[in-house]
Amino acid sequence: MKRNRFPTSNPKSSETATKALALIVLGSMLIATCRDVTAQTVPPSQWSAPISLPLVPVAAANLPNGKVLVWSADSPLDFTGGEVNLSKHQNNGGTYTAIFDPTTGTSTQAFVTNIGHDMFCPGIANLPNGDIFVTGGSSSAKVSDFNPASGQWTSQKQMNIARAYHGSVTLSNGDVFVLGGSWNGGQGGKSGETWSNSGWKENTVVTANWGDPDVTNDAAGIYRADNHMWLFADSNGLVFHAGPSRAMQWIGTAGTGSMSTSVNRGADNDAMTGNAVMYDVRKILAVGGAPSYENAYATSNATLIDISSGAANTRTIAPMSYQRAFANSVALPSGEVVVVGGQTYPQPFSDDNAILTPEIWSPATETFRPLAAQAVPRTYHSIALLLPDGRVLSGGGGLCGGCSTNHTNVEILTPPYLLNPDGSPASRPKILSAPTSASLGASISVSTDRTVSAFALMRLSSVTHSLNNEQRRVPLSFSASRAGQYVLNIPGDSGVAVPGYYMLFALDANGVPSVSSTIRIH
Repeated sequence: MKRNRFPTSNPKSSETATKALALIVLGSMLIATCRDVTAQTVPPSQWSAPISLPLVPVAAANLPNGKVLVWSADSPLDFTGGEVNLSKHQNNGGTYTAIFDPTTGTSTQAFVTNIGHDMFCPGIANLPNGDIFVTGGSSSAKVSDFNPASGQWTSQKQMNIARAYHGSVTLSNGDVFVLGGSWNGGQGGKSGETWSNSGWKENTVVTANWGDPDVTNDAAGIYRADNHMWLFADSNGLVFHAGPSRAMQWIGTAGTGSMSTSVNRGADNDAMTGNAVMYDVRKILAVGGAPSYENAYATSNATLIDISSGAANTRTIAPMSYQRAFANSVALPSGEVVVVGGQTYPQPFSDDNAILTPEIWSPATETFRPLAAQAVPRTYHSIALLLPDGRVLSGGGGLCGGCSTNHTNVEILTPPYLLNPDGSPASRPKILSAPTSASLGASISVSTDRTVSAFALMRLSSVTHSLNNEQRRVPLSFSASRAGQYVLNIPGDSGVAVPGYYMLFALDANGVPSVSSTIRIH
């Protein structure tokens, strides 16, 4: 099978042209690529040695058992450009997947062929029952579901509109909304549609055409401009679209859908290949990105977006230390956000100008601090996720056949909150008992081995191409009945605690988190 590193529908994109242009531009580059970090305090943090995987993890998803599902394409090291139509039970096509166990550092590979779905460049959602719901990609209309309990993949009803590189998010009622995605399945016309157990319905009012406010001004046109939309679920099936276009709006998913009047993301511009994360209830941190998907300088911009009033109130804050595109951001149970990987000048399939130094953002100071540098560049096609023990998984990058930028490994970051100032492991609180499920609005009893000061729910999530619309942090109010005994209040609003599986963390007065307990909110 002939493999193409770039889709045949976009002949302007070629690795040779990209690298040649990059060399011309970088040879005359006069701008600074980072702020002075030498004077900044570097909190203690540690990286594991790289841990090998049997594939390049282009996509990843948390599973309720603490393991991580990863996958690449119809090859563990490469992909086929353009549309890939596979028949069910075809033996020479499918998706290479693996289950990674972060506690042992081992993985088990499976080549999935029974669903006839090449799940490269898809949308991903973590369903309320813990299943991983994968839409489109190289097989652009197909939809597949992974059941972690059985370990089996099954086909679901296909989308009405074929798409890839689209935004996807689980709604407050457990349905899934998708929007955009002209990388495959034709260019333009990628209006919204919503999945429920009865199938797909089109939200025809929610459009994503060239010139619409919810798409960017990318130099490659609609092929790139409607990619990787930042979508955040809220109450009553509403979705807040925060980027990467500069214009933001509320989207309604009932019936044919609705779109509110757009407002700009503060002083920020279009932020292709940037990202955004909900670090607190209805509070979003957006970072980095570039005016176009590739061959345009990234920014170090950071913007806070508060949607708690129903309006989108934005505030520009102190920037990151580094310009970043193709980075990943991970919310921590403390409310901090780790930003890892990326490039100052986005170039697919290249590690040039890679940023090896991650940063951690504090909601208390609204500033970024550098962390220990990782060993492996994490740029295009890299992933990052929160792990149940409070560490951060970072891996992948590449997927270009025999190229040197293929990274079939992951690294695990131990953030500062798990370490003493001298770098030794901090003493951690323990959750001794907690329920495995709770309904919205319920009060639950949790016991710990010592006094703690905070509890937080972290939703299990999924990521590909720097996009993770599923992660969110939900701090919990609570009361102490006696020493080590607490009653926690689960929010009653499904737009705050979107139904699904969460990691429940307890944090002590120093912000040190426990290992999480898994709980399903329904």
